[in-house]
Amino acid sequence: FTWVIPLPDELPSATAGPLFCGGVTVFNPIVQLDIKPTDRVGVVGIGGLGHMALSFLHAWGCDVTAFTSSPEKATEARELGANHVVISTDSEALAEVANSFDVIISTVNVSLDWPAYIAALRPRGRLHLVGAVLEPLELAVFPLLVGQKSVSSSPTGSPVIIDNMLKFAARHSIEPITETYPFDQVNAAMDRLRNGKPRYRVVLKR
Repeated sequence: FTWVIPLPDELPSATAGPLFCGGVTVFNPIVQLDIKPTDRVGVVGIGGLGHMALSFLHAWGCDVTAFTSSPEKATEARELGANHVVISTDSEALAEVANSFDVIISTVNVSLDWPAYIAALRPRGRLHLVGAVLEPLELAVFPLLVGQKSVSSSPTGSPVIIDNMLKFAARHSIEPITETYPFDQVNAAMDRLRNGKPRYRVVLKR
């Protein structure tokens, strides 16, 4: 596919680049799932995708909860737009948010305690995955059935969604957190990517 989408003047190209992939990946569910400003939405993972999801959902008007396994990320999660933070390795904290969320968006690429997140959904709630988890999801049908809950997923987004996402980001001054490297340091940048160390996206710049 070849698409040409205008970049709003308010968005610097160095920080706009990651919006074309990660940004639209987390913005697409907001539109496709018809998330309302009054919804309670959880975001699992504060990384390359999750940190942008927090900012978009906050600007959308949602009551946003960040789920993270790293307690040291709690302050940053709130700065990015989370109203609440749940430490996902704390089983008691997960149990306390049972029946709380209209939507939970998982941005991680590892298997989690999926039944615990299903339990955190309200009736008719949805667990939506945008992280590429390679292992099969092990879920019991009964909690989905009695709560009319569902599990779904989505890729990036159409040119229309990308265009709307860029305009929304420009209007609300949403920019991904990036590390910028000159082209002659591309190997160093790739090493950080392979080791999962960037905060949170890597940009190469002339």
